[in-house]
Amino acid sequence: MDMIPQIIGLLAVATFLFSYQQKKRKNIILFNTVSRCLYILQYILLGAFSGAVLDILGAISSIIAGKKHTEFIKKHTKAVLISINACIIVAGGIVAIYNKSWLDLFSLTGVLLHTSAFWISSEKIIRRVSLLGSPFWFVYNLLSRAYGSAIGDILTICSIIIAMMRHKNSDNKKV
Repeated sequence: MDMIPQIIGLLAVATFLFSYQQKKRKNIILFNTVSRCLYILQYILLGAFSGAVLDILGAISSIIAGKKHTEFIKKHTKAVLISINACIIVAGGIVAIYNKSWLDLFSLTGVLLHTSAFWISSEKIIRRVSLLGSPFWFVYNLLSRAYGSAIGDILTICSIIIAMMRHKNSDNKKV
């Protein structure tokens, strides 16, 4: 087992965990995007290319979601969201077919849930939808030998639950 991808994966996990502890949506997205970049590097080093491809698209989706209040995106939100998710689904489908692997469908589902969450304005709902994506990434990471990331998925589930409890009072005021 090569240690460099595992170390990068652990850094990605730490950044990802820290993202959900942020109070503001823009900071959740910022730290999540940095984490995705680290995951991309880890997946490339492990040869888990479907995870890398989907995280590249996920990072792009997260960045665009962070800009959802700009004039163009605000005017065309549904079209932009549908286009991005369609790209993720097509890329994930192509990779799954190319690899002849049902395993890739787990990373596809995980990235769709995580990145779609960032289009939501409520931090409370972002955390809930993101929580649904983590078990899919756990299965993908475990079977792809990204053990640090698999442990991170378990920690992410715990982190999101902790953040939901920590920010419960401030989230209730917004919803």
